[in-house]
Amino acid sequence: MHLLTTALFALHVLLAGLWPWPGHAQSGPVGETWSIASDSVFPPYSWLEAGKLSGMDVEIVAALVRRAGAEPRFEPAPWNRVQQLLEQGRVDAAFQFVGRPDRFEKYHMIGPFRFGETVFAVPLDGISDWDRLEDLQPFSIGVVQGYTYGQAFDQAGFLRKENTAGDNRLLLRMLAARRVDAIIGDRVTLAYLAQQEGVRDSIRFLAKPFDRVARYIAVPRDRPGIAERLRVALAQMQADGSIGAIMRQWE
Repeated sequence: MHLLTTALFALHVLLAGLWPWPGHAQSGPVGETWSIASDSVFPPYSWLEAGKLSGMDVEIVAALVRRAGAEPRFEPAPWNRVQQLLEQGRVDAAFQFVGRPDRFEKYHMIGPFRFGETVFAVPLDGISDWDRLEDLQPFSIGVVQGYTYGQAFDQAGFLRKENTAGDNRLLLRMLAARRVDAIIGDRVTLAYLAQQEGVRDSIRFLAKPFDRVARYIAVPRDRPGIAERLRVALAQMQADGSIGAIMRQWE
């Protein structure tokens, strides 16, 4: 009887160690690393500086991965390449995706972990303002290749969209050179890059924002365990204020 009791106790301890407690992110194997792809030119959220990936979203995602029991290995790339890496299953996750029906079908979409504001930028003497997208029909609007700006804009076939820019920095150069009448993008990112490019005083943002955008982490469908651990970690960090604390450091 003593041997049976001892064996049952040992089994109980083993199972307790394998089964995650409710409300806590599940830890993975010791030394587990997840490859995470992200946009390499999306400051101040993610960008390469002296060969190192920096930014608000980089810090948020790194903290989420560590809360989930793994270590992140970031793979910064142009946005089109980020999407290819995810589609081909060559990374465990990628960010900062805008929510879109086809993406929710194709991937595990974790989030939103942050919200941003999408706006139109124009030269100082450019378009005065807009109310409906139809008001912008006469003008050319620069967009980044592969970016999603929301269903209403993406499906507006009547708009003249110039999608030759590979990133937001090139988009601003197109606007400064007046190759387009307007550009669209994240307000904070465009303002930051415009300052770096020395064109902040020659452009302005239209008063009416286009959209408030939720940002997600996308995980391939064949990695449900990673997705679930990230969901639990996100819920914990939103509840305890950890994500808010990271964001305030960038304000």
